[in-house]
Amino acid sequence: MTNQEFIKKVADTVCKVALSYGILVHSPIIAQAILESGWGKSKLASTYHNYFGLKCGTKWTGKSVNLTTQEEYEVGTLTTIKDNFRVYDSMEDGIKGYFEFIQLPRYSNLKGITDPKTYLETIKADGYATSSTYVDNNMKLINQYDLTQYDKKEGNNSMSYDRTAVVNQAKAWLGYNEADGSHKAIIDLYNTQNPRPRGYKVTYTDAWCATFVSAVAVKLGYTRIIPTECSCNYMIKGFQQIGCWVENDAYVPKAGDVIFYDWQDLGIGDNVGSSDHVGIVEKCDGKTITVIEGNTSNKVGRRTLAVNGKYIRGFGVPAYTTQSASTPAPSTTKKDITTIAKEVLAGQWGNGDDRKNRLTSAGYDYATVQAKVNELVSGKTSTPTKSVAEVAKEVLAGKWGNGTARKTALENAGYNYSEVQQKVNELCGQKSVTEVAKEVIQGKWGNGATRKSKLEQAGYNYSAVQAEVNRLLR
Repeated sequence: MTNQEFIKKVADTVCKVALSYGILVHSPIIAQAILESGWGKSKLASTYHNYFGLKCGTKWTGKSVNLTTQEEYEVGTLTTIKDNFRVYDSMEDGIKGYFEFIQLPRYSNLKGITDPKTYLETIKADGYATSSTYVDNNMKLINQYDLTQYDKKEGNNSMSYDRTAVVNQAKAWLGYNEADGSHKAIIDLYNTQNPRPRGYKVTYTDAWCATFVSAVAVKLGYTRIIPTECSCNYMIKGFQQIGCWVENDAYVPKAGDVIFYDWQDLGIGDNVGSSDHVGIVEKCDGKTITVIEGNTSNKVGRRTLAVNGKYIRGFGVPAYTTQSASTPAPSTTKKDITTIAKEVLAGQWGNGDDRKNRLTSAGYDYATVQAKVNELVSGKTSTPTKSVAEVAKEVLAGKWGNGTARKTALENAGYNYSEVQQKVNELCGQKSVTEVAKEVIQGKWGNGATRKSKLEQAGYNYSAVQAEVNRLLR
């Protein structure tokens, strides 16, 4: 295979799949494949279809091979090591594997970048490569082989994905219903897909909320950025696979985002249950979300709910290329901290994690507001009177309650909850950061805001644990 043939084969797959993973630039990825694989001639590439030097990490469950490689841990000094690398069945699978690999949280900042050098500098800073000349070497390939031509490839970035189009199509179907059979047009459109998701043909008597969202994507040709499904939970998996899932009830959505519900939500913490319903966000003013949904009272209709309201399961956030949908920005007029603290005391901002999420989403510093609440309650700023060790022993004796109640009580008394909980864990025999990180990878601590909350409530430093998770997965 000549160099130009290799470039063409890599570029075809990169340009076909990148956008579905939220990646808008292609030339640096093509250059990375050239550099990492030696034009596809390295043993790892030619035999095992791994063109990016992707190591297994602890999360990989596929085939692997142990090979020798070199890392530049110190500038100018190469260290030879042996490590396990991922094995793929084809060139296309190997290139898709790159995009799946960069769905790790630490690479989320790559989404939306359009400048090749910025992309390379960012992925290098994220820890992808150890070579001190990694950015320069890739840029030389980009310039020498005019790889930026693939950033403008027809049928790729030239395809516009517009929020307005999604909202307008959803609005166009308002009123379609089961009573007069007009909803059948939506289901028929969904069934035109070949192949259909999981091979299932939706019937006119099936629940059709996810089918409605999917039909919008089919109608517009947006199936690269909106996974089509007739099941809410499978659609969530689709968004997760392309790195466009927000696991945070308190997220403030934009028009065109996809919102999922769980009717069994207890309204406590971040909801991670099974999803029962889905719709398309029409608009959000920072406080109230207006949603257009299929199969709501057997028709296409609207629903309004509060940001971070009960029953929100999470959000699919398609990688739109244009942002022209009219979405009122959240109000930038903030109340003073004393006023907000008084509203907290009046019960307007909820309790525990719910309060924290709502205040943060509204742009307020939770710690500052809570300190003012404490002042108003006590008439003065709370000042701890006991050592952390003393309070930790009281916690173990059951004097400060459990969970959120303990956290609130300690903070209201002026103590640093994390410090106290860490001391409690020390007295009980706390696990190491590495042990906890391995439990995170095994799924024992949940995801997103739920993971952060659980780790902090257990007294662990979330940032330290997450850094160790990233290290283990590399």
